[in-house]
Amino acid sequence: MKSIEKYSISLFLLILLGVLSWSCSSDFLDRPPTGSLDEATYLSTEDAGFKLLVSCYTPIYEQWTYQTMKFDIGDQLSDDFSKGGSDAGDRVVITEVARGNPLSTSSLLFDLWNHRFNMGIGRCNVFLDLVTPETVLIHSGGSFVTQEEKLRWIAEARFLRAFYYYDVLAVFANVPIIDKPLNAADKNTITKSDYADVLKFILGDLDAAISEPNIPSAKSLPQDQLGRITKEAAMAFRARVNMFDKNYDAAKKDLKDVIDSGCYDLIDSYEDLFNSAEKGYKSKEAVFVTLRNYSPPESSGGSVCPQMNLGRGAVGGWGGACPTNDLVSEYEAGDPRLVHTILASGDIFEKPDGTEEVHDYSGYDNFTLLHSRKQYPDFSRRPTGNLSQTDWTFYHIRYADVLLMYAECLIETNGDKQEAVDILNKIRYRAFVTTPPADKYAKFRKFNVHENERVNEDKFNAQYKIKITDDLRAAVRHERRVELGGEGLRLFDLIRWGIFVPKMQTFGKTPEGIYTNAGTQVTEKTWPYPIPQKEIDNTEGSLTQNDNYK
Repeated sequence: MKSIEKYSISLFLLILLGVLSWSCSSDFLDRPPTGSLDEATYLSTEDAGFKLLVSCYTPIYEQWTYQTMKFDIGDQLSDDFSKGGSDAGDRVVITEVARGNPLSTSSLLFDLWNHRFNMGIGRCNVFLDLVTPETVLIHSGGSFVTQEEKLRWIAEARFLRAFYYYDVLAVFANVPIIDKPLNAADKNTITKSDYADVLKFILGDLDAAISEPNIPSAKSLPQDQLGRITKEAAMAFRARVNMFDKNYDAAKKDLKDVIDSGCYDLIDSYEDLFNSAEKGYKSKEAVFVTLRNYSPPESSGGSVCPQMNLGRGAVGGWGGACPTNDLVSEYEAGDPRLVHTILASGDIFEKPDGTEEVHDYSGYDNFTLLHSRKQYPDFSRRPTGNLSQTDWTFYHIRYADVLLMYAECLIETNGDKQEAVDILNKIRYRAFVTTPPADKYAKFRKFNVHENERVNEDKFNAQYKIKITDDLRAAVRHERRVELGGEGLRLFDLIRWGIFVPKMQTFGKTPEGIYTNAGTQVTEKTWPYPIPQKEIDNTEGSLTQNDNYK
């Protein structure tokens, strides 16, 4: 079986997307007619079924409306990051939403909606409409696709549809349920479903995927299929969905099964997670990740995120995604996760030719003079020196997140508190004791842990271990913030904890909140965010606005 990554960069996918352009137009409600190659003829060609499956995965590779948007939405609408950019007017669409009272004409919200429904959900619907257990499909070389393979592919497509649907649920709450390909004639049939019905639909897809016997365990997934869905990844994601709905009991069961599977563990060094494909993205900590590979001429480039979200000037970035002082202050003295999460102006890295790259974050819209270390690939990972030509990627789910979700479920369901404490301390031990206290890729880093603050095992046991008598809810929320900082999860944590409004209102009164406008007009009516007016207009009113924005 060929890997998703290999197919996603192949020429035939471009041909496929042209054939199926009716499912991928600029607006998910407004599609041109089907192309000249009809579905039956296309499906009889070699490898057609797997190419269709690949088209369900590839929306994750989209640069602006998936990859950078993960951080635009998850981090920059929260108290962890601001938008950055060349000036206050650059990427002002993020400011408009982060402020707390966005218009329904927001291009940021429309881009999210359009990508998830059009590219993500739309392609999954095309696959599920065309590929059934009875569909005759042919492998490359002429052999028939087995029933077991088709059932696996169908389960993958259902998982991915749920994966894309969760994003629109978490942002808009009440959205249409679309479970089949649409044409322009269908536009007046589109109506909004309640949050509970959308949640049920998402969980139905996940239940079907997880119960499919032909979805492999991570233990049996071949190395060349990394990035494809496994049973454990699907269970971990179902837990995330259930936790957003505060269904901690259901989430706890899934997370316990993932942990007990023995498929995953924490790696020793937090630093390696973000600086190596082999030691990080392909490690035993990666539960679900979309791999990238810059190997010219086979692939044309890596993600735009490092270029978008790093310092302007000598560093070569465009100045986006600036961590807040509020996030910096969350880290305890001696926690190396700070240096491996946040860059500071004045940091120095050495180039292959022996010259220095001095990071200077002044002169543009960067209130804190900070950037994300997790989005910075060192020069050993940049064969051309270009920030956009690297193997950089990010995690959809990693094992530390699974452990923290499980600890939270134990705490919220009055479960075994000692087990929750042990999990928190396992994560903290990795952070304080086995993670390098200094950035080994840099010549100078402001946030390197000073010698007198470094934590050995004895100091950790005496001063840093969580105790069962501590405020465990506060402990797990702190740990999520510093462990997962800059990974696009903060907004959704704040929303599901029910503290989004007070946290952002408080942040909006700080000097950086006042400067960036983030949180300054957040109220109980801010979330769910408004349904894009363009989509309401396209349906001629059958799709209605969320009540809090009427």
